Amino acid sequence: MIRVIAAVSLLLTVSPAIAQDVDPDWERPGRLRRLERMERLDRLERMRVRLHGEGVHLRILRSYTLPEGETASEPVVVIGGSARIDGHVEDDVVVIGGTLRLGPKAVIDGNVVTVGGELAREPGAVVSGTIDEATMPWPGIVFDADWDTEGWWRAMMVAGTVVRMTLVLIVAVLLTLVAPGWIGSIARRPAASSGLLGLAVQVCFVPALLILIVALVVSIIGIPLLGGIPFLLAALGLIWVAGFTGVAIRVGAALRGSRGGVDASVRDLLVGYVAIGAMTVAGQLLVVGLGWLGALVWPVRAAGVAIEYVAWTIGLGAAISSLFAARRMMPPPVPGQSGL
Repeated sequence: MIRVIAAVSLLLTVSPAIAQDVDPDWERPGRLRRLERMERLDRLERMRVRLHGEGVHLRILRSYTLPEGETASEPVVVIGGSARIDGHVEDDVVVIGGTLRLGPKAVIDGNVVTVGGELAREPGAVVSGTIDEATMPWPGIVFDADWDTEGWWRAMMVAGTVVRMTLVLIVAVLLTLVAPGWIGSIARRPAASSGLLGLAVQVCFVPALLILIVALVVSIIGIPLLGGIPFLLAALGLIWVAGFTGVAIRVGAALRGSRGGVDASVRDLLVGYVAIGAMTVAGQLLVVGLGWLGALVWPVRAAGVAIEYVAWTIGLGAAISSLFAARRMMPPPVPGQSGL
């Protein structure tokens, strides 16, 4: 266990120690400072030899596996990953934040330490030293042996989906409360024509944006207007979210069986939002639970993407058409009054 502590200590202290080439105490004689510097470098060199010469099997955010029949004469230290021991370890085994699995023919001459994880010891596994299991008082994240980089990508994708859907929901609720008339008009727009308009806008948006940027660059007067492009994109994003909000309200009203007109209601928004995003959330959860090769992963994820895409496309067309729709109503002619 001493060698494990020395290895970890070297990783944390070798850079600052090497950087201290000059002793800050200038009052000491030069010879004494040189002797202390040589002693310090010699101590670091001994630690470096101890680390690299004898070796330490160190894994950070990765898992470690020792197959049956193989021998590791150095300590095994795994941080943020799991370890599977089926062979012979002649020193300590330390696993932090992961699961340590000892096979039936595993032999460990040193100590076994797990922090924030669990120890899965099969019958027949031999541990000559002590076994220390330190559990956390709060639920921790345990990294399985098959996680590694792929598992991290899965977790990041799930986290990104949760953040995206949460932000969209917050903006949608605010729009429903602040501009209920606009959101209600979006929700009442016909779905077929709105979907075609939204698809046309998606196809033409990038070429139109490039043409606009080129035109502003070519014209000397338009160069200062390039700073307004981010605001244009932000406005389009807000309009798009407003359109999605209207679609979610319409779906929620249909699911609740509302017989009246479609109005901007937070309750309908929540019901429709859950209905539209349910398949997306289910697909992400299946990715984490079953892996990329699960039989239900790709169909569920594809269905979630398709449902969201249709909702966003119809919403975009409905929001744009609501902005350009004629809202002025001609007053009826007054009997007996003729125009001049």
